[in-house]
Amino acid sequence: MEREALAGLSLKERAYRAYERGRARRAAWAAAPTIAVALVAALMSDRPVTTAILGAALYVAAALLSWRGQQLARGVLPGVAAGLVPFAAAHAARIYGHLCTPEGCVSICVPACLAGGVAAGVLLSRVLRRSERLGASWASACGVAALTGALGCACVGFGGVVALAAGLLTGTAPLALRPAR
Repeated sequence: MEREALAGLSLKERAYRAYERGRARRAAWAAAPTIAVALVAALMSDRPVTTAILGAALYVAAALLSWRGQQLARGVLPGVAAGLVPFAAAHAARIYGHLCTPEGCVSICVPACLAGGVAAGVLLSRVLRRSERLGASWASACGVAALTGALGCACVGFGGVVALAAGLLTGTAPLALRPAR
């Protein structure tokens, strides 16, 4: 069936389709490391459905951004690397548990997600400061970092993910203050 459909296409159209299939295949492989991050998160999580949804969203986002290319693709790897900071901070806080003072005990997961988000944002600011098209790179990197970090910060619910997002925005604020080229 496909051969019959391809037979009616010009050589240029067939070459373009083959080119796009190759780009899609390369993007799928480029996004494959996000599956490993999602599997580690699934092994450490007590919310398997949430982790599976976030892991799938991370893979799809990384693959689509890699397929799209240019500045959007350049934000994927730094985004995953930066997102591992709040991911690790949230899991470490979850293992540590609570901070107890004479006034009482409190969970440190949300503050860990906030601090991890700020650290990830600062890391992204350092990496993206020389980007030609800052808006596209920033959106790509922050989106991937948020999804990667959310795999860890979702353990404490919506509050952890909001803290992560607030931290990312705070950490990347210096990018908005840089002088235009």
